[in-house]
Amino acid sequence: MDVFELARRYHDELDIKEPSMAAMAAKLFDELGLKMVEFLKEEGYALVGTRFIDYDKGLVLDVTKGENRFEITLRKS
Repeated sequence: MDVFELARRYHDELDIKEPSMAAMAAKLFDELGLKMVEFLKEEGYALVGTRFIDYDKGLVLDVTKGENRFEITLRKS
């Protein structure tokens, strides 16, 4: 899958609104972020939101399950 198709999936599935940010996530994390969210949804978690930290290496997934809320950070080293 090319980076543009991955960027569309990041936009649609992880709700990353800005096209350049979705493309950056696709380049940095390939399918990892998408697979993480898919796994979490299978386990009963719901994606609440996403955001970048450092604007180049960290993507935060905000998830919730019941009353609990979690932040999962994907960071490229």
